[in-house]
Amino acid sequence: MPNPSLDIERRVAISLSVGRYLRSSQPFNDASIEFTDACKTLRKDLGSEQRFVVQNEFKHFLVTSDREGNFEVEQIQSL
Repeated sequence: MPNPSLDIERRVAISLSVGRYLRSSQPFNDASIEFTDACKTLRKDLGSEQRFVVQNEFKHFLVTSDREGNFEVEQIQSL
């Protein structure tokens, strides 16, 4: 594949973009692992066919789960 010569401005822009990507990829991967673990724990703790309201940080959330272990958490106005 031919690689046309890149001018200095383009090389700097690409280098900065790659640096930004590399700096953000690790926090993203860490957050993804934490989210996956939180989902597994919530799924295990919920059990099946549940429906209730929880309060977290002064907000209310409706939590529902089904027989297959799927769950949904949606913010509601208030009680």
